[in-house]
Amino acid sequence: MFTHFQFAELAAAAWCGPALHSAGVHVSITGSITHTQYGVHYFVAQAGTEHGWVTYFSCGLSCPFAAITAAVAHYAQAAQEQAAGLALLAEGAQGHAARMVSAAEQALSGAPAQLQLPAPEIVCVVCQEGRDALGQCRCCYVPAAQLVAHAA
Repeated sequence: MFTHFQFAELAAAAWCGPALHSAGVHVSITGSITHTQYGVHYFVAQAGTEHGWVTYFSCGLSCPFAAITAAVAHYAQAAQEQAAGLALLAEGAQGHAARMVSAAEQALSGAPAQLQLPAPEIVCVVCQEGRDALGQCRCCYVPAAQLVAHAA
């Protein structure tokens, strides 16, 4: 269904956990054409761990969308268990991943794109873009959704 590059781009676009400079993503596609398995590993920098990184992953799923959603859910579950302050970030990460996966599914199904997205609640005064779960906007980074749009 996806090339490795397309799957990697979708997995990166779906990530909305800790900022991208402190996180990484690794994807894998294994198996045959009739029995393809997708895997996603999100690596997050975390002080006090043996190698300085914690991985949240899902492997061996036959659906690329389910693999991404499961890996983000794994991160969200761990974040909610760590501290109450991370619960909001975890919910934001799951919501963002769900929107990205849904948009990709919709685009691949041939359904018409949604005409208007709801306006963001908090808007940056400089670039007029809504802020993400970490409070960042276009002034801080190039949104992954734009990178996916340019690659298509």
